[in-house]
Amino acid sequence: MGRPAIPMTLPFRLSVRPRLFAALVGLVALPASLGAATENALPAPVITSMREDLLRMNEFFDTTLPGTLKRYNIVLEFTPKFVDFRDHEYIRFPIEIRYGVREHWELYGGLTPFIPNPFNSGNDHRWGPGFALLGFRHDVGSFFGLYDQVTIGLETRAPLGQPPLFLIDRYSHIRPFIAAARKLPWPNTTFLTSYSYDRAVDTPGRGTPPAKLPRVHILEIAPSLLYKPGEFGGFAEYTYRHFQEEVQNRLGHEYKVGSVWDVPLVRSQAWRLPGKWQVELAYKITDEQGVGRSRGIAMSVRWRTSLREMLYYKPGYPIPSK
Repeated sequence: MGRPAIPMTLPFRLSVRPRLFAALVGLVALPASLGAATENALPAPVITSMREDLLRMNEFFDTTLPGTLKRYNIVLEFTPKFVDFRDHEYIRFPIEIRYGVREHWELYGGLTPFIPNPFNSGNDHRWGPGFALLGFRHDVGSFFGLYDQVTIGLETRAPLGQPPLFLIDRYSHIRPFIAAARKLPWPNTTFLTSYSYDRAVDTPGRGTPPAKLPRVHILEIAPSLLYKPGEFGGFAEYTYRHFQEEVQNRLGHEYKVGSVWDVPLVRSQAWRLPGKWQVELAYKITDEQGVGRSRGIAMSVRWRTSLREMLYYKPGYPIPSK
């Protein structure tokens, strides 16, 4: 079964209540207001934990590594989707804020806005807020000797306005997930497994989507190997997907082999680039029943910064050791 047809006209309208707008403005202005504090206000252990959260790689492509932020730490992540220049009429710019509520508990949320692609045109050559994301993670530790570290979580995505159907359908999505890791006897090699179930539900206040838009629930299992001896690493991943629709079920398979460049802070700061950078490159094959097979090169660039970097970094600030 192919993807649903996209209407010729998609109206876009987004209204924001004054109280909600004030809250958003306050959230954006929070780092600036905190910037008046001095670095001496934070004890050395807190500074160290903030730096560790910034340096630790927490995901590559669609694979999330287990683990949560330290208590009270805040990390901002920005992941532009450069593959959209080739594949879509729009370009996504996901932005996410993560907050360590307490030890082993993390709250996160974000938006995935999109803008017109200057190289492609069509019905989705437009801009909009995309969808909103809200979720939490909890680090539960080891699991009966099978995994060294396990993180469970729950997230929800809700469309804003009328985003492209490929970006998100007219349904909201509730997704429980498990991220697990186990160190292997081989040097610098980790076995990772992700389990998730994405359930599509009606979005409150938006009404029921048209009948031609099928409600699809997706079960996903993704084992992978990550080899990372230093700033450069490699990975191999297989993803199994089970699509459950109202009229039929179908399967999907995806294979990725690629590399990761975890850019050291010393190098990025020498280039006068703020924050922590990560570059990923992979060859991907996707095979989905009813859609067919596709293959190609995928690239991802991630940028993240911590509360410490936002508040205290300035030219001439001592460069961390990593």
